[in-house]
Amino acid sequence: MNEVEILMEEVTKRLPETKEYNQYKNLLGRLKEQPDLYHRVGEFRRRSIMLQMSDNVRAVHANNELQNEFRDLQNNGLSSEFLAAEHQYCQMVRRLQEKFLESAQIETDFLEG
Repeated sequence: MNEVEILMEEVTKRLPETKEYNQYKNLLGRLKEQPDLYHRVGEFRRRSIMLQMSDNVRAVHANNELQNEFRDLQNNGLSSEFLAAEHQYCQMVRRLQEKFLESAQIETDFLEG
């Protein structure tokens, strides 16, 4: 294993030690104790991701409709906390990814038209 791989291994080992990860996992465990709520949150997450990955020209409108359809999740303390914790954890992982990609300095000018 080279030095970079060792450092990456260290980072991945430390992720479970973070506040964001632990809050996410704790709330996920509590959510799974309520199967109906867990499945409803899962449906919201699945459809939200599909919407984010689509080329929907009416994405804002579609997102508003999705938010309205699942408004009950925003009013439920556990599901609301879980979604916020998941967002925080994903943001942390995204920042790590961005930092890694920035430092990799791979030339991507050819991607611009």
